[in-house]
Amino acid sequence: MADVPLYFCGLAWISLWTTVIDSLFLEQSIPFIIWFILHFIFIAIAVLLYLLFVSYLNRWFIQWILPKPWAFRQVFPYTVAANIWTFPIGVFVYQLGYSSVGIAILLAGHLLYSLLPLFLARRKKKPARRFS
Repeated sequence: MADVPLYFCGLAWISLWTTVIDSLFLEQSIPFIIWFILHFIFIAIAVLLYLLFVSYLNRWFIQWILPKPWAFRQVFPYTVAANIWTFPIGVFVYQLGYSSVGIAILLAGHLLYSLLPLFLARRKKKPARRFS
């Protein structure tokens, strides 16, 4: 599992671009740094709640698809890895005003990156042939 500072650096990066995009479209009456801190707090809470929800969803998928269930400590890093690209892209598209496309990217990307590896792992592998 990645270090906590790495998660917070990612959240800060998303918060920075959220603040920049919002400052282009909204007229703000508070300083940029306060706007950034407010975005960081909100995004940190939103991202962690989203990851918690989809981690439980992934745990259910894993119990349903794979014959041997995983512990939650194995599911959460898998969920983070599955959403590493789709979450920022989905939020960015949503923030640009294309809300239905952003939500579709979030859901489709999560399902694609979460379920496809599980189905590939479930598929039976052919035994290797030995040549003598």
